[in-house]
Amino acid sequence: MPSLDTVPAGCHGVVASLELSDEAFRRVAAFGLAPGCRFHLRQAAPWGGPLLLEVGATRFLLRRSLARLIRVRIAE
Repeated sequence: MPSLDTVPAGCHGVVASLELSDEAFRRVAAFGLAPGCRFHLRQAAPWGGPLLLEVGATRFLLRRSLARLIRVRIAE
């Protein structure tokens, strides 16, 4: 299962699992990012920069170091 940091910009998908510390999980959950939620990867900054994600009506930036720990299923 791919990690979120490998997904191309513009893709939609569902979060399968988060392999995060409790503190990191609380931070991303505050934006609605949790197992089973749908997301849209709007943009991926170059040179290892952050990802612009949309979960529901919320848009936020996510560090690639955290995105590497999030497994996703890509929507067809």
